[in-house]
Amino acid sequence: MANTLTVNSSSQAKEQFQGLFNEMWAVKITVTDQDAVAIGDTTVITCTVPGVAAGDMVVGWGCDVDMSDGTDSAVIQWQATAANTLTLTIMADAGELAADALTNGVFKVLIGRPNW
Repeated sequence: MANTLTVNSSSQAKEQFQGLFNEMWAVKITVTDQDAVAIGDTTVITCTVPGVAAGDMVVGWGCDVDMSDGTDSAVIQWQATAANTLTLTIMADAGELAADALTNGVFKVLIGRPNW
């Protein structure tokens, strides 16, 4: 099965950032399989994070894979796109992102539900 993510952990908390967000999720996700992405092409992969909803904000993310190693290059975007759904969008910009370049990579994603 290609292009798969595994949610390793997800913790939910309240009242972070001085009340700007009324719910927060700290999510740890492992890429378990990833196909090659051709130059200028985009791949979308989703995973289930209980409680998130469309309109929730990805405050930030980090990854333990070197995305500027000179061989692989991509633009990464995370979005809460639907109820319980977090979407990873990968776009190869300057060069092809090789198959499995992200496999076993761990993303840490911080999600917040705006209080305004």
